[in-house]
Parts: sequence; structure tokens; C-alpha cells
Amino acid sequence: MTFYKFRNFSNYKYLLDIIVNQRLYASNFRSLNDNLEGQFTSNAFDDTKKRVTLTPKSEDHISICSFSANYKSHLLWSHYADGHRGMALGFTIDDNKYNIQKVNYDGLSHFDDLPITLDEKKQVFLNKIKDWEYEEEYRVISEKQCFIDIKIEKIIFGTEASKADKELVTKLVELIDKNIAIETYKEF
Repeated sequence: MTFYKFRNFSNYKYLLDIIVNQRLYASNFRSLNDNLEGQFTSNAFDDTKKRVTLTPKSEDHISICSFSANYKSHLLWSHYADGHRGMALGFTIDDNKYNIQKVNYDGLSHFDDLPITLDEKKQVFLNKIKDWEYEEEYRVISEKQCFIDIKIEKIIFGTEASKADKELVTKLVELIDKNIAIETYKEF
């Protein structure tokens, strides 16, 4: 299956790392953009359902690498590719090496008791509220800060990407792997 990661051109260091090293960074969940990330509901404190924030111990580090199954969403281009001025990388991941999990959009995870095991804690990050459904998100969740190896198949420039950015990335890709397809997104 081909997945997509949207990037802008504001930090070439990160973009170069993705393209040259064919990898994505799994970041600490606290740095993700959803303010409900790491939250769940539980009635462990009394009989009422309460929203709780996961605060893992330092030895229970959780990193997340997020990506989408869809590159044809206007909202994804607007939110994650600098208003169509960035790009989307189409890639595959070795599912024998990584556990790729689909995010559910039926609300926050619920636990009768508090999540204790690492697998239960990871489950907290696989449920989001319906507002995020347009992302068609998949995740690799790791117990350590790491990079996820990918195989880039194509680069899709946004409709508003500058000629200079397109030319620079195209030259870089041609030096690294001529098999990577390059195209510009067409909305209509």
C-alpha cells in the first residue's frame, strides 16, 4: 500500500533527511498537533466517565510516525503542505518490519481501568475524534525515539509549489533515485 507524508519547504534539513535517507521520524506524541493526543476516557476514579491525559513514565517512551492513505485531500494539502506550496511523498513501508496501524475516528479510547500495559497505552493513540477523519491516518507507534525506513515511490508537488523548489527537489531526486516519479498535484 502506498502512504503519503505531506511536507513544506520551510526546513530543507528535514526534507533532505527524508529524501536522502528514505526515512521518517517518529516523534514524541507530545509534539503532535492534536491537543487531544494522548487523552482517553475512563471511569477508574469513580462511576462517571472522565477524560484523562496519558502521562507515561520516562521508561515508557512512546513515539509516533503518522502518515495518510490519501493525497487528494484539499485539507491535508492546506494543513500539512503549506497551503499547497509544499509536497507529498508517496512511499511504502515494510510491514514485516513495522506494525502499521489504522487510526479509528470514533472518539477517544475508553478504559474501565487505567491503561497499564504498553500495548494498552499505544491503543490510546489509535483513536481520534471524528473531526480528524479526513486525514485517513495510519501510524507506526514505537517505544523509542527512532526513524521509520521507507521506500519513496513518488513526489507530488503542490499546485502552488514554487518553480525553484520544484527544480531543486527534482535535481536531488534524479541524483538519488531516477525511479522516483515526480508530478504536480492536479486538484480538478
